[in-house]
Amino acid sequence: MPKRMEMKGRDLEGLVFLGRLKSVNVEYCGDDKKFARVVGVTVDGEEVSTQCISIRAAGKISTVIKHYLRLGVGKYILTEAPSDIKHTDTEPGEEDEAPPE
Repeated sequence: MPKRMEMKGRDLEGLVFLGRLKSVNVEYCGDDKKFARVVGVTVDGEEVSTQCISIRAAGKISTVIKHYLRLGVGKYILTEAPSDIKHTDTEPGEEDEAPPE
């Protein structure tokens, strides 16, 4: 089993917002099933996970991330700025004028 990068649940959510996480699952940490970890797969195919936390917390984190993935929140992040962006809050020629005193 390859070593997974461990991170906090909020960091996994951050990966979703950046569009870097494509799926998430919960797996138990032991046979007693008292603790679990959230395991996510990035778009690069790497696995990242949380530390062993309570099942309830892992389930909540997993559910929230699955909702974010279904909503597609990672698609709203600009990764490359188009070259034709202009200031929309100014009139033509206002950029060169000095501010009013």
